[in-house]
Amino acid sequence: MRRFGTYLFIRTLAAFSGVLFTLVGIAWVTQALRRFDLVTAKGQAIALYFGITLLTLPQVLGIVAPFALIVALVIVLHQLQSSSNLVAITAAGVSQRQLVVPFLLVAATVCAFVAIISFWAGPIASRTVSDIGASIRADIVTNVIQPGRFTEIDDGLTFHIRDRAGDGSLVDLFIADQREGEFTYTYTAKRGRIADVLGRSMLVMENGTVERTRRIDRSSTFVVFGSYAFDLSQLTPAANAGRYATNELTISDILAAEHQSDGKYTPVELDSELMNRIAEPFYPLAATLVVFLFLGFPSTNRRGQTSALAAALLFASLTRIVGYGLLGLSKANDAFAPAALLCPPVLIVLFGLLVIFGIRPALPRSIGEWLDAVSARLARRFSRASDEEEEAQ
Repeated sequence: MRRFGTYLFIRTLAAFSGVLFTLVGIAWVTQALRRFDLVTAKGQAIALYFGITLLTLPQVLGIVAPFALIVALVIVLHQLQSSSNLVAITAAGVSQRQLVVPFLLVAATVCAFVAIISFWAGPIASRTVSDIGASIRADIVTNVIQPGRFTEIDDGLTFHIRDRAGDGSLVDLFIADQREGEFTYTYTAKRGRIADVLGRSMLVMENGTVERTRRIDRSSTFVVFGSYAFDLSQLTPAANAGRYATNELTISDILAAEHQSDGKYTPVELDSELMNRIAEPFYPLAATLVVFLFLGFPSTNRRGQTSALAAALLFASLTRIVGYGLLGLSKANDAFAPAALLCPPVLIVLFGLLVIFGIRPALPRSIGEWLDAVSARLARRFSRASDEEEEAQ
């Protein structure tokens, strides 16, 4: 069994790596497309663009890894089942408790991988992305705004200039500021320049107007000015006063913040984030036991495996989805934080006992027969289409 267990471990780990690479590639493309405005609208270098998108990979890996493990386990166990290897292994005297060991070792490897991402790599990468984004916003007026284009620097803040003068000043400025809830502000000026005033970065505009519009009744007030300073320091990294989101804190940062009384984070935020960070690495282990319960017991090939495959994918995925649901509930109400921490250990114990005692759950027969019938119908349809294509060639 030792040699065969090593074979199952390597085979499952290889399948996990392949599925993970595929899913992460798809997820990375979607993230990269979402941030393509860094190049098109904000004029950033392509190297910075790829750097930021690559920094999103740790967070993507932490989300995708448990689901990639589920798919890999389904592939390996289904192949063992369809080739009757599970029947042969069981007939040779190997129990389910022994057979599950190599899969649990793979799950432990994935748990360690997810823990590293959840505790350190993911928060550090997210924090770096946040800092880079703040730096881009701080530098965008002086270096990024392109003449003749409307550039959205921040949510509700849009800049436009007609041209840049030889001395670096901006010609014919337009600023639309819709960040306040009650009023919107529209600034126009003939010229503008960047200046440091008492350590603050200011956009000094000359010969222009300010229009303040009340959102409720659309009433407007116009002010004509000869010189007006627009504060740009609010767009700098110092604007958040060093406060990162809780998901951008490493596990050591969270523990340190719980002993500080500076008011940056509430105890509810920290406790919820800490408990979910601790619980997150255990979900791959729970999902592994679920998949094994449905596919790790030998069965005859005369009966279709569609219902078992569907149940394994469904219930294993639900174990992780429940974790995300508890995460959202714990952030809204700290009473759910202990449940978020206890959920994966309880599931692991429950599913582990089912494996030890050889209790194999199954979908109701009516649902299984319906899934088998749908699978057979689809197989016949694809087979017929393939035959027609071969005849046409």
